[in-house]
Amino acid sequence: FLEHLLPVYRRATEDELKLCQGDWKYGSFFTTCVTESRLFLPYAAKKFTNAGGIITYHHLDALTQLADSYDVVVNCSGFGAKELCIDHHLVPIRGQVIKVRAPWIKMAFYGDYDTYIIPGFEAVTLGGCRQFDSYNTEICRYDSMAIKKRCYDMLPSLKKAKVIREMVGLRPHRAVVRVEAEFLTKESGKKLKIVHNYGHGGYGVTTAPGTAKYAVKLVRDLFTCNSKL
Repeated sequence: FLEHLLPVYRRATEDELKLCQGDWKYGSFFTTCVTESRLFLPYAAKKFTNAGGIITYHHLDALTQLADSYDVVVNCSGFGAKELCIDHHLVPIRGQVIKVRAPWIKMAFYGDYDTYIIPGFEAVTLGGCRQFDSYNTEICRYDSMAIKKRCYDMLPSLKKAKVIREMVGLRPHRAVVRVEAEFLTKESGKKLKIVHNYGHGGYGVTTAPGTAKYAVKLVRDLFTCNSKL
């Protein structure tokens, strides 16, 4: 699939395989883009407000609370959808990463056991782990030790990299990402049109452009249905 999607995707050469320590039998080389959410999200929010969008903050106990204020609601509540939508298919997958200062790392590396080394704009990310149905948001020193060992084994030069910070997050995982339309009815009888877009797990940044386009199509379809009624 990636061969037809990326500008460059091919088998790694013997010299490229030797960039990583270990007896690697096969590898792939490809080019892609990096999106760093800490930088991208403020940019996206500014682009939205510059186009006339308005950002408000409000606590919700139910999506039907929005029925009197909006024609269509796009629900991108992530892990919050577990309670907001009473979605028992949504589970957390815990992840932990280490950010280090290693400006000499110019390429990303992926290995076995969810091992990855990704250079970013401000630091290099070392990871990782995927712990199904874990709600632990504390830094685990054993996960840190395991991540460092796997990454150091791949690229020994990382041993001299300064650790900037460690981070933990809960990925909102769903066996099938939920991108679909739904109609909810308030007790008053008023209907609310909703397009859900959540459950991307650890691939939210990667799959966001595609699921966003599909969600927009569903919103347009809802308005088209209205015009025909």
